[in-house]
Amino acid sequence: MKPTEFVKVNSQFWGEHLKEAAGHLPVSHRTELPGPMLLPRMMVLTETPDWNILELVGLSREYRTLEVRRQKAATVEEYFGIGDGRTVVANLKGQNWFKDATITTEAGKSALEKRFPGTGNMLGNEVVGPADELLRFGPGNYSTFDRALLVHTAGDSLRAHWVFFALAIHRSEPADKYLDFLRNYSNASPHLDPIGTVSLPVDPAVLKADAFESTYLAHGLQDSTVDEFLDKHESILLSAFDATKLIRQPALGDLHPDFILERADGSHVVGRLELPVVDTVNGKKRRRVFRTSVQDSATELAQYAEYLGNAENRSQVKSKYDVDVSDLRQLVIVPSQGTVTPAAGVEVVDYDTILRIHLAATA
Repeated sequence: MKPTEFVKVNSQFWGEHLKEAAGHLPVSHRTELPGPMLLPRMMVLTETPDWNILELVGLSREYRTLEVRRQKAATVEEYFGIGDGRTVVANLKGQNWFKDATITTEAGKSALEKRFPGTGNMLGNEVVGPADELLRFGPGNYSTFDRALLVHTAGDSLRAHWVFFALAIHRSEPADKYLDFLRNYSNASPHLDPIGTVSLPVDPAVLKADAFESTYLAHGLQDSTVDEFLDKHESILLSAFDATKLIRQPALGDLHPDFILERADGSHVVGRLELPVVDTVNGKKRRRVFRTSVQDSATELAQYAEYLGNAENRSQVKSKYDVDVSDLRQLVIVPSQGTVTPAAGVEVVDYDTILRIHLAATA
């Protein structure tokens, strides 16, 4: 199937499927759903030399025609995973389905439980292995990830990514068979739980915040400043990281991280946003541009950690911001629809995953 055919089939199927589900279930089966129905906001279609990849990203309170983003990746492993060691799920051949599942390394599972307590409500079926790489694809046709949490580790780096719905299909598969697969998979799903949606037992008021409208990190953020982003998303960051306090853009000498979170257990997270928000330098505005590498942010985070590793500096920070920094973690928040490479000692989490962890903690 050519990439143009892949785009056409997905646009046709998902447009019809999601519009019908959104127009029917919240009306006729509203009282039978666990809670508000959430739908994707964007369709990312990725082409590799051997595979076509679909991923639905973002969370929306209502149906809107999916925006389409097309991109290329060198390999399917590059898109889904990091690291090049042994695999948790190796040689994905034929047809594979992962639904309401967590796929992770043993190190990733341990880190997840410690760093994101809210994930306890969303782990689902667990596929855990003593490995450095999550997935390695073999000859086959389909691999489907339906509400799956992928937690990658590479050395001391960590990447958490919640997949709303993703599917990798070998490019040798004809378009008509792919469309048949989507229809059969959809028909096999429970009527009250159609593919590409999620219903959560959360207070609908939680979903009315402005922050919820920016979940797929495109519209509305380009003209936001870092402070405006943190103002809108403070409650989400606090609950996702089990934190009690957010310090916005603290001054660490000449260094200026985007935020520091103080967690309930007394540990801290220093963070950097790799999002299309406006940064201000010497009175002039500039936009941040995410180019799939977190290395620049990792370098800055290492400087923050070195600064806070000094007892005198920590004392000054405590006096100024009333926060006694200890057991520091380094975090980069990235756009939800991008692929990333690891950076030593850095956690990489996209905003959709943070939002999903927040909703799990709220449920």
